[in-house]
Amino acid sequence: MASAIAWARDLPAAPLVCAALNFAAALVMAFVLAPATPIVPDAGERDSYVQSHLLAWRLGWSVWIAAALSLLWFYAWWRGRIGASYLPVVMAALGFVADATAEFALILYLVPTQALAFALTGVVANGLYTICGIWLTLATRLSAAERIWAGLMWAAGIALSLATLTGAYVIAAVATAVLFALFPPWCLYLAVKLR
Repeated sequence: MASAIAWARDLPAAPLVCAALNFAAALVMAFVLAPATPIVPDAGERDSYVQSHLLAWRLGWSVWIAAALSLLWFYAWWRGRIGASYLPVVMAALGFVADATAEFALILYLVPTQALAFALTGVVANGLYTICGIWLTLATRLSAAERIWAGLMWAAGIALSLATLTGAYVIAAVATAVLFALFPPWCLYLAVKLR
């Protein structure tokens, strides 16, 4: 038992924190934020939900900002472990700027900016995060099974961005569910594989 605890304690923090916060963000999206996202077509219904759940709405988007920061930390850690170029992490940092801008607008609940905010987070930020993930995946020595896992994960990221761009919000929601079902375990897996 002591050796298992010592082994777990030796795991790197960046992927563990990223896995935990992104898992939390997925739960928050499903159980707190979703009723006021474009998946609900009635703008009045979305507005009513936010007005009656304003604190939860704001805290929920704060969790997403924390998850995005942890993603940058994870990408920087991953890049360092494999000795890849800094360029994908720079792209992810630009994605974070778009994400933080969108999520602060959502926290403040600036109604006229809602469509732009969802486009910034779903298309621009997610797109740049996905490109960074693909780049780092291609630079990492992986087995065929690991590449399939990563391929499915990044395909979901691409689908999320394209669906958000085209207004196919149900597809975006499904892609988000797939992405967040695969990504936190990926972080934990790389924590072990690359430690």
